[in-house]
Amino acid sequence: MSNLQEQALWRLASGEALSLPIGPGARELSVSEGRLWLTLKGSAQAPAQDIWLQAGESLALASGSQVVLEAWPQAAFQLLVPPTACKAFASRPMVRSPRQTLAGLTSLQPAA
Repeated sequence: MSNLQEQALWRLASGEALSLPIGPGARELSVSEGRLWLTLKGSAQAPAQDIWLQAGESLALASGSQVVLEAWPQAAFQLLVPPTACKAFASRPMVRSPRQTLAGLTSLQPAA
């Protein structure tokens, strides 16, 4: 694992808990090591949810949600920002590669 990847990891020790508000924008929680117990805050319409994640598993978290995490026995995870959560990325004009542009041509004529 590179130093930059190591810096992007959140670490929780045995029995340590952390409450995180999610946003602005959606996030993806990806477990790198250990196991996490997550509780997603409920509402009057939906009860709280308890979810277990192990290394290699991930979970999409909606913007505005609240999650409580606890390590069992310890855990390392990343809280990722998907491209769709970045308005500047999602609204950028589509750029075609030269291969895509040429694929649309039906015939090429040599220059005279």
